[in-house]
Amino acid sequence: MQEASIAIVAPLQPEDFFDLLWQGVWEATFDLGPFGVQVRDLPSERYSVKEQQEILKQLLEDRVDGIAIAPAHVDALNPLIDAHQARGTPVVTFHGDAPASGRVAFVGPDAFRAGRLAGELLVKMMGGKGRVVAFPGNTEKHHLAQREQGFLSEVTKQTDGTVVKAQWPDTEVLSSAEGVYVGNEDLAEIAAALEKAGLRVPCIGFGNTESVQPFLRSQTISAVIDEQRYLQGYFAVQKVYEAIWKSAQGGAISGIRIPSDVAVAANAFEARDSLHEAFEMLLHQRTEALCSYKQRLEEANAELLNLAITDPLTGLLNRRKFEEVLESEVTRARRHGPLALLVIDLNLFKQVNDRYGHPAGDEVLKSVAGLLKSCCRQTDACARIGGDEFAVILPHTSASAAGIVRDRILKDAYRTKLLMSGQEVRLSLSIGIASLANESNAGGLIAAADADMYRVKQASRGELAAR
Repeated sequence: MQEASIAIVAPLQPEDFFDLLWQGVWEATFDLGPFGVQVRDLPSERYSVKEQQEILKQLLEDRVDGIAIAPAHVDALNPLIDAHQARGTPVVTFHGDAPASGRVAFVGPDAFRAGRLAGELLVKMMGGKGRVVAFPGNTEKHHLAQREQGFLSEVTKQTDGTVVKAQWPDTEVLSSAEGVYVGNEDLAEIAAALEKAGLRVPCIGFGNTESVQPFLRSQTISAVIDEQRYLQGYFAVQKVYEAIWKSAQGGAISGIRIPSDVAVAANAFEARDSLHEAFEMLLHQRTEALCSYKQRLEEANAELLNLAITDPLTGLLNRRKFEEVLESEVTRARRHGPLALLVIDLNLFKQVNDRYGHPAGDEVLKSVAGLLKSCCRQTDACARIGGDEFAVILPHTSASAAGIVRDRILKDAYRTKLLMSGQEVRLSLSIGIASLANESNAGGLIAAADADMYRVKQASRGELAAR
């Protein structure tokens, strides 16, 4: 894993909505902190395009490694996002979409599917017919337009009723409503208007915020599609870091569409028990995938870490992690004690590949890895540093003690017999030793152990030729 500086640009207000999003950001910051990842929180006003533009301009000068931004406008920030991408700084948009920008990925709810879910729920609660009053909000915003399209696609498919569009504060149309859809943050105000007018009709909206919850408990609001704001914040940071990590290797990343979940009133209307049961079943189907989301998230993080530091064939440390551990151990050993290094090379490995095939060669490499693990302590670091070359870092170990470890490995290698195409093949290793007592740094330690390994290999060349 590499160190990285990541900037997060998102609103702080309203708190009851964005607090969860920032909690996800901070949790991801905590999880990635041990890998040297620094996250800069850069809050902005919710709809201030100008403020976000100024932040992005400043970041062009500050040169962070990656950016995650909840865009205040669907396309006004595109030139600056493109500028960052052109300089090799990956930009992930989240919460609000920005599909025409040059962003590397999007993390957030699938607005179209969330709209379809809202439409499906409302139709069920209306009994499949009736007049719907829809408050879609400002559909110039991409996610609100996508919600409305998803909602209309479901409502027009499942009901013979009509849909009348309105905008807050135009609440006069509510008097004739048999169902209400609210696509934006005006849900609490519209619910208050329904209560004031004494109207009890199915009402579906978005965002399970504190201002909405009293109306949900009173059943003025029938159900709320929530956006998993915590996961949006968490995955935004994680995806930016993944983009930084993969861009260094020439790879690409895909975004994440986070599924919505549903909050419902504690009890259904008495006359709608059968609909309530159907609704609860629908809720279960839609949210079942989220039950193990946290566990899968932790497993994904562990897998990502494992892939970054280990050799996939042998399970030992890879070259990059080996060099990182060796540098750390050299620093420690200069103050607290001895340090030795073994460099191990497989003899006649090419002949094994040529005679028995590469799968057999892979089995030999895995056998050497198992052998090193069994002969070394848990505090030792075993690594595969090349094709058929291995290394073992031995903390608190002198050159003479390292010689004992080498003899143990050679003895067990000689006893190891591998069956290949009906023939027994013995492991043959050349092992070089170096100690920090004779070298000043990690590079010198590697070079000295490597040179000793080649000396051993040259000395045994006659014996190897006879085999």
